[in-house]
Amino acid sequence: MDSMTDENDFCVQVDDRGVLVSVEAGAGADVPVGLLSAVAALGRAPEVDRRRFIWVGSGRAETWLVVVDVPGDAPRRVVVAGRRTYQLPFGLTLRELDVLTLLASGSTNGDIARRLELSTRTVTTHVDRIMRKLGVAGRTSAAVIAVEEGLLRVPLPGGDEGFEALRLGRELTGIPSPRTRDLRLPPVRITRHPLVIGAALPMRGFAAADGIEMAQATGLAVEEINSRGGIDGRLLSVEIVDVDILDADSIRRTFTQLAERDVDVLTSGYLTHQDVAHDIAADSGIPYLHAATMTAMEERVRSDPGRFSRVFQVCPSDVNYAPRFVEQMTALRDEGTWAPSSNRLAVVLSPWTLGGPAGPSDLGVAEAARIAEADGWALEVIQPLAADTLHTWAGVAERVARTEPAAVMLGHYLLEGTISFLDAFQAAPSDTLVYSIYAPSVRAFREMLGSKAEGLLWATVTGTYSDPLARAFAGRYARRFGVQPGRSHAGIAYDRVRLMAGAWSQAANARDRGAVADELRHGVLRGVNGSYWFGNDSQTALSYSGRAVDPSLSQAHLVFQIQDGRQRILAPAPYADARFRPQPWLTRSRALA
Repeated sequence: MDSMTDENDFCVQVDDRGVLVSVEAGAGADVPVGLLSAVAALGRAPEVDRRRFIWVGSGRAETWLVVVDVPGDAPRRVVVAGRRTYQLPFGLTLRELDVLTLLASGSTNGDIARRLELSTRTVTTHVDRIMRKLGVAGRTSAAVIAVEEGLLRVPLPGGDEGFEALRLGRELTGIPSPRTRDLRLPPVRITRHPLVIGAALPMRGFAAADGIEMAQATGLAVEEINSRGGIDGRLLSVEIVDVDILDADSIRRTFTQLAERDVDVLTSGYLTHQDVAHDIAADSGIPYLHAATMTAMEERVRSDPGRFSRVFQVCPSDVNYAPRFVEQMTALRDEGTWAPSSNRLAVVLSPWTLGGPAGPSDLGVAEAARIAEADGWALEVIQPLAADTLHTWAGVAERVARTEPAAVMLGHYLLEGTISFLDAFQAAPSDTLVYSIYAPSVRAFREMLGSKAEGLLWATVTGTYSDPLARAFAGRYARRFGVQPGRSHAGIAYDRVRLMAGAWSQAANARDRGAVADELRHGVLRGVNGSYWFGNDSQTALSYSGRAVDPSLSQAHLVFQIQDGRQRILAPAPYADARFRPQPWLTRSRALA
C-alpha cells in the first residue's frame, strides 16, 4: 500500500529495531496505544506480508487488516487498514474468542482453564460451542480457521507467553521463527459440520405423491451442490420428517423436532395448519421457506414483521387464482378459440381454502367478480358442504352439469377431490369448460385419471417452465429417479435449495441466521419455476400473468392444458408452448374447431 486508503487508516514507521519513528493517522483515526505497540512489533518481522487479528480494547472488538510494506530502505512502513467496530464473526463472544485464541496456540483445556482462571468444565463447554459455531468437528479444524480468518485476540489473552506455536504470537513477542525443517507439518483438512435442510414433508399416505417429488427434488439439488464442493467448504444434508399435512398435532411435533435438531433452514410444502409452523419457526429463529400459497400467512408476516422476519413464502398468493381464471376465459373467447355456451362463469371453493384452519381464503373471488363484470361475464361461487368426500364432489359435478356455466374453476388443491369431481362430471358432462388448479401438477394425477385427463385446463401460481433451464432440470431429475418430475412443487423444492445455497454463500457466516435471512430478502434467483424476490412487506414471491409486474422478479402464473398426455403451457407469454384445444366434451367449441 503506497498510501492510506481511508480516513480511519493509519501508517506507522519503525526502524530496524522496531522502534516507532512516526505515526501518520487519518482524520477519523483514533489509534489505541496498545495497538501501536503491536503494529511496531510486527514491523520487526521482515517476512510479514499481511496479518489479520481482532484488537479488543475499551470493551469494543475492532478488526484490523495489517499490511507491512518493506521498500528496502529503513524506516519500514506499516500500513493498517480496515478498521471497524463490529459484532464478532460466527456469533462468537469475547470469552469464546479468548478460548479460541488459546486453543489455536496449542493449549489444552486445562491450560486454557488455568490461564483464564476458569474451570475445565467451563472451558470444555466453550470449546464445544465454538466448534458448533464454526461448523467443525475437531479442535484442529477450529484452530486452522482461527488462524486463516484472523480469529485471534490481541492483546493476547492471559499475557504474551505461550504463543510460540502461532506466527502472530512470535511476531508480537519477538520470539525468533523456528527453522524451516521444524515447520514441516502434515496438511490439515478442515471438516465442517454440514448445513442441514430440515424438511417437513408427507412421505406416506395422504399427499405422499407430492411429498416424494419434493423430497427427490431437494435431494437432487443437494447432490449437485455437494458435487461442486458445497458452500464454503460445508456440504449440505437433508433431514426429512414425515408430516400429516391435515393434522395440527403432527405439524407441531414435526416442526418442534426439526427445530430441536438445530437445522439451518426449515422447509415445507402446503399445510392446513400453516400458522402452527409459522409460530414454531418464528420462536426458533431458524429461516423458514414454505410453499403454502396462503394470503392469511402473508398477513401474519405483514402484521408482525419483527416476529416473522425469517419466514418466506416461496410461491405467490392464492388470491391470484380466480382473477387469472377470468382473464384466461376472456382471452380464449376473444381470440376465437373457444365459443362459450353462455356468459356465466363459476368458481368452486373447497373447504381446504374457504375458512380453513390456517385462515380463510376465497382465491380472490372479489377481484375476479370485478374483472368478470368488466369483461361481460357473470360470476357464480359454488361451495361444497363437506371436505373431500366422494358424494360432495359428485354433487358439485352434478350441479355444474345441470346449470351449465360456460366454464368452471375447481378451486381445490388435492388430488382426491379433483379426480372425484372429474370422474363424476365426465360421466354426464355439460358444455362447460373445466379449469382446475394445482392438483394436475403432480405426476400421479395423470396416472390416476388416465385418458380422462385429456384436454383439462389447469393453472398454478408456481409452475415449472418449459424453457431450457427447466428442461435441463427435468432431464437430470429423470436420469436420477427414472421418472419425469411434476410441474410445480418438484421445481420449487429444487429452487428452494438453490435459494438457500445463495444466501449461505453470500452471508459472512452461514450460521448467522439473521444475516442469512437478510440475504434472502435482498437477493434474486431465477429458478426453474421463475424468479424469486422477497423484497416486499410479506416476504412473498410475486406473480406474473402478463399484467404490470416485472417478470424478472416474479413467477409466471402458468395455465396448462393436458394435450396428448403431455403438459403444455398456454399462457402467459413468453412462456407458452402450445395453443388451446377444445376439450372433448365441448360441443360448441368442437364445431368451431
